[in-house]
Amino acid sequence: MANEKSKNKRSIVGESTHCTSFGVCKRVPLVKIQFPADLCAVLNKTKPQNVQLYNDYMKLINNLPNIKKIEPEYYLILFKILLYLEEHELCLIAAKHNLENQKLKYVSDSFEITVPTLDEDDPFITVGDTLKIEVKRLKSKYTCNITDIIGKKVYATIRKSSVVSQLLEEQVDIYFLPMNWQIRCCHSVLHIMFEHNLVNSVYPKINTNLYTLPEVDLDWANKSIAKNKEQKIAVNNILNYSAYPAPYILFGPPGTGKTTTLIETIYQIRKQCKSKNILVCTPSNAAADEITNRLLCLLPHKDVFRMYATSKCCNNVDEKIYPNSNFIDDMVLYLPKKIFILKKIVITTLVTCMRLASLKLRNDHFSYIFIDEASQSTELESLIPLMVMNSKNNTEALYAQIVIAGDPYQLGPLIRCTKIQHLLGKSLLERLMECEPYQKVNNKYNSRYITKLIHNYRNQEAIIHTSNNLFYEKDLLCDKKENKHSIISNWTVLSRKTFPILFLVLKGEEVRTPNGRLNTLSF
Repeated sequence: MANEKSKNKRSIVGESTHCTSFGVCKRVPLVKIQFPADLCAVLNKTKPQNVQLYNDYMKLINNLPNIKKIEPEYYLILFKILLYLEEHELCLIAAKHNLENQKLKYVSDSFEITVPTLDEDDPFITVGDTLKIEVKRLKSKYTCNITDIIGKKVYATIRKSSVVSQLLEEQVDIYFLPMNWQIRCCHSVLHIMFEHNLVNSVYPKINTNLYTLPEVDLDWANKSIAKNKEQKIAVNNILNYSAYPAPYILFGPPGTGKTTTLIETIYQIRKQCKSKNILVCTPSNAAADEITNRLLCLLPHKDVFRMYATSKCCNNVDEKIYPNSNFIDDMVLYLPKKIFILKKIVITTLVTCMRLASLKLRNDHFSYIFIDEASQSTELESLIPLMVMNSKNNTEALYAQIVIAGDPYQLGPLIRCTKIQHLLGKSLLERLMECEPYQKVNNKYNSRYITKLIHNYRNQEAIIHTSNNLFYEKDLLCDKKENKHSIISNWTVLSRKTFPILFLVLKGEEVRTPNGRLNTLSF
């Protein structure tokens, strides 16, 4: 097991002697979260401190299912309460995994704790969280930091090394205390929005100033874009800040070339405006890696910088990306400001972007901020890069041109507290599309603010037929070329070669795993 742990060891953060380093960026000091006592009393059904507040919280929570949208005047307070409710639910989930009467095992300077209910695909804790070890016989408690998670084994270290031998001799109870880093980041976003009065920035209005799209025939990196009217309009409008100060939305149904359009836009910005810096954020590492790989095929490698979180395992980093990342000798290095500002295109995840707050960059450092796969993140998560860039801003507007790409009809973010799914689980992309600049007028979108891609290059017409009718107003056009040599041409199980869909009947039942997750077993 020690060898397995060493093999899968996660990256560490430490001082570097690398010639390009002046030190390591410090951990971000997030705002302190104080859970309101009377809200806590409502949720835990305990005695209130202030009866009036208690009753107000109770009334609000009971009324949450009836709230359909969050108005600007209630934005800060309501989102804060939603975060409290989500955090409470996450703590309840973590508590289900607590262990009693355990004998600790010590491996490679860490306690090795087997958690039978831990699901690798849906973990309730992450590296960096803490756990509490309680020795009932001695009435003593010790806090440990979780340093690694492998399968169903959790590895944790304790500062007081002198008590290790004593703990190994005792039976202990183990309590998991998730830090809920994403929620803490979202609280910090709300704090910045309140401090700088930025709520109205995320409720954009139509700019009445005259705007005409310049007729410029660009030298396209991807020649196919020259034949796609919608992609050309999107690239040109983003280049010319047509929506500013409002975000520009790239509405990209599946297979319509959304990522291709973003890559082309970034390429054109870099080609025409070499002094401008670009930040690209995504909800997942996979999406960020995809964008990085594509950019590395088009741009000088020195222009592209992929920033990973400390929880990322160096063994899982694409070897093409590794030289352009913040990994130095398998160690995560958060670049100091003097080096970071030289990076022209920075690509990272939304939550990891919070690290940039400690660099105290100028609010105009990035001229463009791209948020890809925006439907998969909560509104506050999508606002992290916007707020980080305005932590020292004294105006009520965002400096950069924000570009939000995604599809509001695809699966949204996972929210644990089901009663607030319709509010906290609504993406920024989805809510913005309800605002005036992004609404259809005379059955047309205003291309100054939003472009809907309609040419589907991925699927045959039969496959997109249903979704096209249900969600996309029959706008999608099938541009997939027929491939006579495809796998289906000699596939005997297909009764109709012209209709490449096969429906299979499965018998299954729903079962709940020990951690409460619902799975479907098929037979």
